[in-house]
Amino acid sequence: MQRLIEQDLGDRVAVIACTNRSDGDLSPSMVEPTELADRRHRLVPLPWMVLRQVHSDRVITVTGATDTASRPVADALVSSHPGVAMAVHAGDCAPIGLVAANGTIGLAHAGWKGLEAGVIESTVRRLGSDDVVAVVGPHIHKESYEFGTADLHRLSERFGPSVAAVTSDNKPAFDLTVAIARELERLDVRVVSWSPDCTAADPHRYWSHRARAETGRIAMVGWLSER
Repeated sequence: MQRLIEQDLGDRVAVIACTNRSDGDLSPSMVEPTELADRRHRLVPLPWMVLRQVHSDRVITVTGATDTASRPVADALVSSHPGVAMAVHAGDCAPIGLVAANGTIGLAHAGWKGLEAGVIESTVRRLGSDDVVAVVGPHIHKESYEFGTADLHRLSERFGPSVAAVTSDNKPAFDLTVAIARELERLDVRVVSWSPDCTAADPHRYWSHRARAETGRIAMVGWLSER
């Protein structure tokens, strides 16, 4: 698991990290619970809070370890409470981590549907700070992201014409990378780490639903540690 950011927030430290295939499948829907718990504990030995992700803009505020018993339906989490590991999972969608100067962190699962629904904006607003930085994890790139023309036209109107691209075999494609960049720029969020990796193009390190119909998932994990 790679740590993407460790930020000093005064009385605590914010950490956001991202797994890859070598850390094991972390899909909460597909992995047997005991094995999943063991994998999580080896990576981050804290209670984990995870979601039942549905490509929405819904954000859950995590108030402590007692929240970790269920998987609420949402696509983002925020917390200012140390001692809980929050996680979002991805196959081709982008996991995004956010750290606010007020000591709050957030994680968002952003595919094209969630992006269109406004999941990044909802998460940033819930952080309650004008000073937010982001890390963007591996996700599918335009070369492998063939897209329907009607959806692509609508997204181009929302995020700008530069999100309309072509695949490596010259078919219409959606540039998720550009759309995320445009949205973070609009929200005045500075990106401090941006993965260059494409999940579809690297089967040794990532799973891809779109390219290989795989069910495995990586996790972006964030937590706060007290000094």
